Amino acid sequence: MRRIIRRREIVEDRLSYAGEPEAPGRIRVLAMAEWIAAQTAGVAPDPGAVLLTATDAVEALADHLAPLRWIVIDFAKLGEGRGFSQARLLRHRYGYDHELRARGALKRDQMVFLARSGFDAFDLDPAEDLNAAVAALGTFSVAYQGGDDTLVKPRRRLP
Repeated sequence: MRRIIRRREIVEDRLSYAGEPEAPGRIRVLAMAEWIAAQTAGVAPDPGAVLLTATDAVEALADHLAPLRWIVIDFAKLGEGRGFSQARLLRHRYGYDHELRARGALKRDQMVFLARSGFDAFDLDPAEDLNAAVAALGTFSVAYQGGDDTLVKPRRRLP
């Protein structure tokens, strides 16, 4: 079973993605278009989980957030930055306050920046050491700008 980082702890993953075998007690993650279609038809699972790709418009999901308990944002390749913007939009503009997970081609060096953008769960590249990634969340204790995490305290320059 896959292991992920959730709120600074390494835990077993409860989600199941397309192409993975279905297992009892696991929540199936739907693509955004599939989720919206299921919501509109009244057959979406509650609680639900949705997967966003870099090309998905967060705005389209805005009216369908209430039953979602997991939003997974996929980082398909290294250097992909749109997921950071999607996370900020979900947290700030749409007030999403459940689990927001970063998944894909991610390295532990990105952990602090992902958390500062609003992610609270991480499904990293399988080659990454999860214990080292958890430790990376403690790399910085002060930031000069606000963020969506509780990892660091914002510090303002005095006049």
